[in-house]
Amino acid sequence: MTAPAESDAIRVACVGDSITRGTFAWRRRKNAYPAQLQAMLGERFCVRNFGVNGHAAQCSADRPYWNSAAFASSAAFRPDIVLIMLGTNDSRGDNWKGIEPFARDYRDLVEHYRSLESDPAVWLLTPPTLFRVRRARRVYYDMDERAVREMCRAIEGLASDLGCGFIDVNGVTADHPEAFRFDGVHPGAAGQTLIARAVSEALAIGLAADPR
Repeated sequence: MTAPAESDAIRVACVGDSITRGTFAWRRRKNAYPAQLQAMLGERFCVRNFGVNGHAAQCSADRPYWNSAAFASSAAFRPDIVLIMLGTNDSRGDNWKGIEPFARDYRDLVEHYRSLESDPAVWLLTPPTLFRVRRARRVYYDMDERAVREMCRAIEGLASDLGCGFIDVNGVTADHPEAFRFDGVHPGAAGQTLIARAVSEALAIGLAADPR
């Protein structure tokens, strides 16, 4: 079977931070969840990785995704589907200022992608579970577990309010600390597979309901 031209494929933009990028996953270019998702979805799709290390959804964060080159590139890609998985870095140190500023800026980010000329279907992914490793008293990088739990509830609520797709990556990863052995924050290849599989299954159901 001949692969479709990129212009004919269903274009999937994976928006996110270092977890989306696949940082610390062995053979990142093959094992980051967007690459695994491409393999799972097949040649009808063109999946691009727009993950950037250290970036957050909030405009007030030390590294807002809004200011990244990937933000502009993801829009220029003219996606048909946008997958947003941000929040982990919003929980870090002084970035976290409460759920209201997070939810406001996250909503604005969703609305930005929904307003693109390509009229993409936008899916909201909760950030993965954070784990403490090697008897650490806190999660590495000063990430806040309670903040992530608040975010997950807010993201699910926003998906419902805005009519977006929703994928609970936090729930999918909650029982798999072994997949986050490096630092408790970044999934290895097996953890990336968990995310890719959850996304692939959700998109299959979503596209069957709305094949646009």
